[in-house]
Amino acid sequence: MRILSAPELAALQRSPLPLAVLLEMDLGSGPLNLNTASLDLTVDGAVYYGTRGLGKIEPVQDSPAEIRPLKFELSGVPSSAIALALTEPVQGRAARIKLALFDPDSYQVLGVHLRWAGRLDVMAIEDGPLAATLQVTAEHAAIDLLRSTPSFYSDSEQRRLYSGDPSLQFMADQVDMRVIWPAASWRP
Repeated sequence: MRILSAPELAALQRSPLPLAVLLEMDLGSGPLNLNTASLDLTVDGAVYYGTRGLGKIEPVQDSPAEIRPLKFELSGVPSSAIALALTEPVQGRAARIKLALFDPDSYQVLGVHLRWAGRLDVMAIEDGPLAATLQVTAEHAAIDLLRSTPSFYSDSEQRRLYSGDPSLQFMADQVDMRVIWPAASWRP
């Protein structure tokens, strides 16, 4: 459940709606923070570089039965920056999308809310004559809930994980054992 403050609710009633989408990527060379505005923003001490209309984030379309990957795109990348993008390993790095709401009069940040979190997967580069386009896909953090754990509730697995723990040594003996509970009136 998302709770918005009174100033945030008042700002949402105004037109035009003063908000920006913030993208955070924790890359190996350091954090990369981008925003959808046409200028650089400083939010909570971090600088989010404006993509000036050259960035695109696919709409988040999760459903109860399916968790779809998300695609980020940055076009107009100079050819000189392509070598840097090729050397940066992105797979498995954390990514977050946040929504920043601003005061319509002073443009001060009223609140920042996490909208999506996941891990970067694959980066594709489309090289053009003057500039290139970078596309990165990411998986939602909830995808880990769908992956099975390669562990068994057996004595050998328990002893492999915690040597000397005999808590499951009689598990196999009890599989087909019939257990008869005494009546409520039974007293030892």
